[in-house]
Amino acid sequence: MHKIFKQIQELRLQISPDSFKVIIKWLRVELTYTSNHIEGNTLTREETALTVKEGLTSGSKPVKDYLEAKNHAEAFDYIVSLINQEKINYESVILKIHSLILNGIDDSNRGRYRNVRVRITGTDVVLPNPLKVPNLMKNFAEKLDKKPDSVFKAFEAHYKLVEIHPFIDGNGRTARLLMNLILMRAGYLPMVIAPIERKRYISAINSRNTKGNLLGYHRYMLRVLKKSLDMYVKMFGEPEIETEQPLMTIGEFAKYCDVPVSTIRYYIRVKKLEPVSYTNSGYMLFSKEQAEFLK
Repeated sequence: MHKIFKQIQELRLQISPDSFKVIIKWLRVELTYTSNHIEGNTLTREETALTVKEGLTSGSKPVKDYLEAKNHAEAFDYIVSLINQEKINYESVILKIHSLILNGIDDSNRGRYRNVRVRITGTDVVLPNPLKVPNLMKNFAEKLDKKPDSVFKAFEAHYKLVEIHPFIDGNGRTARLLMNLILMRAGYLPMVIAPIERKRYISAINSRNTKGNLLGYHRYMLRVLKKSLDMYVKMFGEPEIETEQPLMTIGEFAKYCDVPVSTIRYYIRVKKLEPVSYTNSGYMLFSKEQAEFLK
């Protein structure tokens, strides 16, 4: 773990303050899409972007899905506003994050601890009695208030919130936002848990909860954080590759190759194709040389 943590620290130094601002703007959509998708939200990345940027709350998908996107983006804006605040009360912050997450979805429970028993579908994990939740959260938050912000504090805060499961709904999204707030206050960037990571992510949490696999949990979280930082450096920390031929967006590239965009995305997913560069907004770019290779 020491080796990967050292790599994470080195990657952090490769991201300039200007790049940090651009990445945060990009993450407003990306974290909303990935975090909600883990919880079953059906919006695509493009639909999520449109909802976040335009504030739309209606369309062909369930209204709840649009509200979840709008709410998560607002909750992300809230944690970003706390990055440089000298001192914060973590219990108040957690309740505020949750209140924003469930705004307009479950107003009777948003920002309030559960008063009923709950279970996590697909696991044998026994969650705390609701009568114990207020004290558990108070003690948890007090410890967060006292400890300096760090990578491992972020991971532990995420795990503890999921373990207590203080809310009827929205625990996972609140935990990931809390974790990313602590990471940013510690001088790092948020970690993106991609939808493809969902099973491994849940497994790492459950393994710690049922088997006490603390090391496995931390190794997994460090790996995802490093992967996220690698992505930021590649997208925003390096100049775009110079080429005699202009680079193409994924739509232009698919048209040039005479294949659907979905085919290009499939090649990327199975590691048969990789963008040669990215725009400042994070869009993938491809070259004509790659098209010739595919043909």
